[in-house]
Amino acid sequence: MGSSVVTPEDVLESLMNDGTIDALRLKIINQLKANEELKNNTITMVEQSKVLNTPGAEKQTKRELFDALRRELEQNINAIWHYHDYI
Repeated sequence: MGSSVVTPEDVLESLMNDGTIDALRLKIINQLKANEELKNNTITMVEQSKVLNTPGAEKQTKRELFDALRRELEQNINAIWHYHDYI
């Protein structure tokens, strides 16, 4: 019996295919609509997103945008952690 390795990409693809990502997206949207502070913070983040403000971003696939936004978010989180280390 051979064992197969499940990669993070496999998990993400499965979540996208089974509707889990869409369900989470809907929950997030409903939370944003209900919470004015969260809504304003999200609007600010979107307006400041390098990924979303790059020329040609509107021509990218959802997957390409999702991956680029994930990388951007990870970079921002890392920057916050490094800043926190210096405080």
